Parts: sequence; C-alpha cells; structure tokens
Amino acid sequence: MRALFALCLVGAFAVFGAGAARAWDVDGTAPVADLEAFHDHFSLAAYPYARHSAKPLGTLGFDIWVDASLTPDFEREVGVAIDGNLPGDALTVYRVGARKGLPAGIDLGASYGQVLDSDLKLFAGEVSWAILDGGVATPALGLRGVYSRTSGSDAYDLDQVGLEIEISKGFAVLTPFAGAGVVRSESTFQRFGGDLSVDSTDTVLFGGVIINLLIPKIVLEVEQGEILQGAVRISFGL
Repeated sequence: MRALFALCLVGAFAVFGAGAARAWDVDGTAPVADLEAFHDHFSLAAYPYARHSAKPLGTLGFDIWVDASLTPDFEREVGVAIDGNLPGDALTVYRVGARKGLPAGIDLGASYGQVLDSDLKLFAGEVSWAILDGGVATPALGLRGVYSRTSGSDAYDLDQVGLEIEISKGFAVLTPFAGAGVVRSESTFQRFGGDLSVDSTDTVLFGGVIINLLIPKIVLEVEQGEILQGAVRISFGL
C-alpha cells in the first residue's frame, strides 16, 4: 500500500501534466484471443469503483479527490495484445474527480483519468442514492450507477455501465465498507479489414476502509474483477 499511496500523491500531476512519450498501446494486429483477454482484464482493471462510503454527502456536502489503482501482472495475462511494455508488468490508473451531494440522499460525481505510459484517457460519471442514511447503530446502504468510456487510443475504445450495491458503517475515525456490482463492458478494437467488438457482463466485488482524518480522508480499497487489484484515494471535502 505504500507504493499505491505514493502513486496517488503524484497522480494529480501525472493526470494533468504533459506526460512522457507513450510507452505502450493496444496492438490491433494481435490474435483475437489475446485481444479478448485484454478486454477481460482491462475492462475491470479500469472500471471506476466507488472508493467511498454508502452514506450520502448531504446537500452541503462535496468531495474532491485523487486516486490510483494498481493491477499486478497485467501484461503477462494479455499475450501480445500490447504494443510496448507496461512499467513493472502492472497496469496503473490515475484519476481525479469530484462528487456533490443533492437532496433526497442523491450524490452526483464525475472523474477524469489516465492510464500510466499510455494515451488512454478515462471519463466517468456516477449517481448514488442512499437507501439508508445510516446512524449510530445502523449502517448506510446505497445504490450506485456508473457510466465510463475511454478516449485517446487509435486502436481501442471501451464503453461501460455498472450498477452496484454498497454497505458501510462509521466507527470513530474508521469507516469500513463493502459492495458488489454488475458491469457491462464493450470493447472495440480497430483492425485492418474491420473492427472487432468484444463485450461481457461481469460481477465485481470491493471492500476497504476510510480513514477519516477530516483533511484529508484516505481510502484503501481491494477490488476483485478479473484479478485482484488495490487502490488508494485521498479526498478533501465536507
């Protein structure tokens, strides 16, 4: 987690900075089986998991954040679908985003991300609704809907929709949380002679803890999609 924490600290600069030359991209000439493997792994590694509690922000509440996720051994799972090399064989995704509380237990959010050493950019929007606000003796329970897409690559595009249910409970400075969801993903690979489309519907699981330091809050999360990955978020808000 120390490595993820360091990645998150530099993430805001990496996302908006004028990054180094591209180190890798999707290779549309790769065998279909490898492209399908890339879809299976990348779609769930790049999915914008919640990384916040189920408790609503409230009408005065807001949250501004930066995070990073790390998926180990990514490159070896996708054959020759990648043209170039991933740093450390791992897929690293940085994001910055914000959420705003609205009446009736509804929160709206948006984010922008960048895949490390790639031209792939990630755009996402979310809406959350608290079924239960939670209290001293009761947990918060919420639903979350997500839409995400990529841009920036000449060889690859990804569109996703997700629906999750999440539970969380605050204890002093710690808020454990867990959730599960269903994600529909569609990848399009640009290939000579015609594009290749690959789609899937997958279950995702996630859980973690929020360390409530007021300024900032630190979120540590473990996520299970195609393979296990870790994420850390630093957020500021009310």
